[in-house]
Amino acid sequence: MGRCGPKGQMGDEVPRNASRRSVRMHGLEALEGRLVHAKAALHRLQARGAGRIAAVRIRSALITGHPYNPPPIARISAPRGINLQVYLLALFEAQTRRRAGQAGPCPLPLFGAGNENSWSGLVVSMAKQNMDAVVPVTATQNRIRQIKSAIKRLAEEGLVLRDVGDADNPAPLMLLHESGLLDPERNEYHIPDRHERPPSIISVPVHFFTSGWVYLLTPSEIRMYLVLRHLAGRFPGAHEGRGVYCTERDREWLYNITRDIYESHLMLARFGLIEKVENPLRHRDGKVVSFGEFVSRGGVVPPHRFKLASDSVLFDSALDRIRKALMNYPPSFAQMTRGTSRPLR
Repeated sequence: MGRCGPKGQMGDEVPRNASRRSVRMHGLEALEGRLVHAKAALHRLQARGAGRIAAVRIRSALITGHPYNPPPIARISAPRGINLQVYLLALFEAQTRRRAGQAGPCPLPLFGAGNENSWSGLVVSMAKQNMDAVVPVTATQNRIRQIKSAIKRLAEEGLVLRDVGDADNPAPLMLLHESGLLDPERNEYHIPDRHERPPSIISVPVHFFTSGWVYLLTPSEIRMYLVLRHLAGRFPGAHEGRGVYCTERDREWLYNITRDIYESHLMLARFGLIEKVENPLRHRDGKVVSFGEFVSRGGVVPPHRFKLASDSVLFDSALDRIRKALMNYPPSFAQMTRGTSRPLR
């Protein structure tokens, strides 16, 4: 039996996932203008100081933890927030400014006019103006408020310090160690050394930032993507062969990812960032073939296996790839069978 639509009619509602895709499409259109300016700001940062880098190197302490201490990324991520975006951009800024050693305070001001490098120019968010308020608020002012809120949250989790340096003109933030642990011996953030390798380091190609992926993937998708890059570094042989998979224990204990976050792999595959390895025991939608019979025979449900796509995929515009994937999303099974007397076989 179908569900009731807005007018109580049966079967004429937009499926929940389709509705979410529609909202996301509208979001892409609203952010398109901001994205152009932010990507230009990233290229300006990349061209200064330490020069062009091939990848941003992230210590795995950001995404790994244990049941009694969830990883920092789990504590700062919010479905509609920009906390994770601001933190990843801070890593990008530090590593394009310095090649080695202690990063120190971030020199970017909160607001900058024109082509001046600033946080307000670097961040992409849904920030609307409200000129009818008692105190009118512009979109830029609203965005700065969001950035301040994100930096405050990062500071609460021990990932940054706020308002550091010159008392008369303090820097908005200074990075601390990715673990978020206020350990005096490793509190200050240092650019990862060359000898630090996977799996202790997750290497994210710089085009993940400059092509807009950091802005347009959801926090859940970014978390799942980083988990898969970490798994590829932990098990390089398996990744090159049959692909890597994430055990239930690792999902819950090591990475602290829920089922919803784990299922972000579906969209990552649609965007072409990863490949879900075909398994003859599963249908294309991921369900096990003849599940009841399979389990009754004592079969063990095979895990999903994944491979990272070539890093060259990240060269493509995130906006174009995501928009195309959302527009070309296949219809749901319910839509395919609507109006038929029996399910399609």
